[in-house]
Amino acid sequence: TFSTADQKVVRQQRNKQIGKLREGLQKIEQGVAAGRRNTDEDSVARRVVKLFGAKQAARYFSWEMKPLTQAQLSRLPKPGRGCRLPTHRFVWRFDDSLLGEDEEYDGYAVLVTTVPRAQASADTLFTKFKQQNYVEHVNARLKGPLAVRPIFLQSPRRIESLVFLILIALTAYFLLQREFRQAVPDGASKKEQRTTAKTIIAAFRNYAILIHRTRIGRVVQPTRLTARQREILQRLNFSTPAHLLSHRLPRAPD
Repeated sequence: TFSTADQKVVRQQRNKQIGKLREGLQKIEQGVAAGRRNTDEDSVARRVVKLFGAKQAARYFSWEMKPLTQAQLSRLPKPGRGCRLPTHRFVWRFDDSLLGEDEEYDGYAVLVTTVPRAQASADTLFTKFKQQNYVEHVNARLKGPLAVRPIFLQSPRRIESLVFLILIALTAYFLLQREFRQAVPDGASKKEQRTTAKTIIAAFRNYAILIHRTRIGRVVQPTRLTARQREILQRLNFSTPAHLLSHRLPRAPD
């Protein structure tokens, strides 16, 4: 299989590693050239091993400590305070050919399955593999926007009831998302076509209904909808809060 998204992520991570290794090697090179502390051959080797660690990008780099000739030593400036006259220079290289070889395989992955070929085709298995993200997405929503709090229930019947209520809420959550996406025009932007239920609910977080206590009783007053909130309700074919309240609450006395 090939994934452009995976290709992008792999290259970003590799380039990040390469940048850190370049920066670290340059610091070692400068320290050796200045004759600072811990720049002898053994100390430099330990620093390079620590810098490389388990980074995969380390295979693109090679290094060595080259002794300075007498002519080179004679041209060196007087060492600074706390430094000594260097005896070696730190040389490192970057192999672009190795990087190019790895980049050819970025984004590719091999999928292995134990399902016999006679039971399902490669297309069927790959489709099922790609559909696993739906289950993962549902699990993430179950632990996120639904905000299910831990409840201590002793009766199995009550536990089953709670799970059933959670599944109802989860179903309503994704039906809201589905209904909105089906109502989005074909010419809408990709962002609009991929609107999630989380985004829809977040659009109404700042909406409020005002309740006033007066001499004649309680007065419920809906606030004004924003343009985005009104657009969402229209696409979902939902009534506005003002319309719902006018039909459910008795009219205030004149």
